[in-house]
Amino acid sequence: MTMVEIAELRTLIVEAAPDAEQAAPALTCAEEALLDGVIPFSSVIVLGVIVAVEDRYGIRVTKRMLQDALAGGATLQKLAQMIDRARGVAEARR
Repeated sequence: MTMVEIAELRTLIVEAAPDAEQAAPALTCAEEALLDGVIPFSSVIVLGVIVAVEDRYGIRVTKRMLQDALAGGATLQKLAQMIDRARGVAEARR
């Protein structure tokens, strides 16, 4: 298994959003940028991302996983780390 590509995660976020235009800044923001400050990261978008992640990577996102990924604010790096851990990828991200 390989680590989740941030570019792929960006695309999943935009495709999962009910309004792709509002989510488009996720395509170019810094990996460590708080997504709440970049896009209107409502619970609808979070739910869409969870479904997209589960479908794309074949993992089940648990409440605990989501709490850890969203603690202190969601970032692309945190979401990628969550997916990597769930897939059993041992490689560490910065």
